[in-house]
Amino acid sequence: MLSKEELKGFSGTSAEYLNLFKQRIIRVCFEVYKQNGLLTLAEMQWIFMVSATRISEFIRSGQCEHNIIVPTPGTILDAGRSMTHKDIIVKLHLQGHSVKEISRITYHSPRSVDSYIGTFEAVLILYLYKMPVELMSRILKRGISLIREHLKLIDEVYSDALEIKKDLIKKGVRF
Repeated sequence: MLSKEELKGFSGTSAEYLNLFKQRIIRVCFEVYKQNGLLTLAEMQWIFMVSATRISEFIRSGQCEHNIIVPTPGTILDAGRSMTHKDIIVKLHLQGHSVKEISRITYHSPRSVDSYIGTFEAVLILYLYKMPVELMSRILKRGISLIREHLKLIDEVYSDALEIKKDLIKKGVRF
């Protein structure tokens, strides 16, 4: 379970051990995915002898630190409550990455990437028109929790409506 590089990198402190352990979990997820498989949290719990909650924390932390999507059933198949990949995809889009680049980085199809970006931009426009969350959900045929995720991201990224309008105009959106 340890690569030669991982064995060399361990010097003994608990912080370094935890970081090495996190890297190992992430590496194993990618190796399994490259072999056309996915490990569930329950399976990883048995492999690494750590609680599924702790493994989930390590994966989430690694995704945020490195702006990657770790291949798990939750991120690749949209199974369970793991929805951070949508945030990562939209953030990469907002940073100016192309759909092709985002697909490669996140291990998602260009069609899925387009769908996530399209939904985010639709929420963004409806937000400008002060549409209620429940109505956004009905119009876009998306869940309220997803709409709220996008609204939270909008608040994190944009300071005000004028900044949103400038960004949309720059992208060629007319309203």
